Amino acid sequence: RRSELKHQQAEDDSKNEYGMVLIQGGCFDMGDIFDRGSVDEKPVHTVCVSDFYLGKTEVTQKQWEDIVGDNPSKFKCDDCPVERVSWQDVQDFIKKLNEKTGRNYRLPTEAEWEYAARAGSKTKYPWGDEIDDDYLWYAGNSPREIPHVGKKKPNAWGLYDMMGNVWEWVEDW
Repeated sequence: RRSELKHQQAEDDSKNEYGMVLIQGGCFDMGDIFDRGSVDEKPVHTVCVSDFYLGKTEVTQKQWEDIVGDNPSKFKCDDCPVERVSWQDVQDFIKKLNEKTGRNYRLPTEAEWEYAARAGSKTKYPWGDEIDDDYLWYAGNSPREIPHVGKKKPNAWGLYDMMGNVWEWVEDW
């Protein structure tokens, strides 16, 4: 599982060790706008989010190990995303990270995550209406399905691997 970090305090990205990207707030239609998803993605509704910071990549195994002291991932690689972590594991990581840094990190809400993943697009995918291997990892283009961090093109807002790769955790349900 992947843990995206949101930082609640405005700060200069160059001073942030986790490479946070400022996401300008706005409103969007949240949910299954193309009528191809599951029932929990309906009804489509307008949601507005405030400005927030989000990590430009997933938390890497090295970052996780530096904070927690172990690496629960199946595929070991310092620069790979941490995976095989529960929501509670992520909460424990964030608590330790906040203690270490003196900052106030948390997971993004589902609305913040979807807003950031879409990056202002109105298309089926953030980059257009067709699958594009330049932007995402999935079983069809990933050798042995090993997860990666930041090897594909970012979305329009500079966020990597928002589609495909590994599962995302959010703060709310």
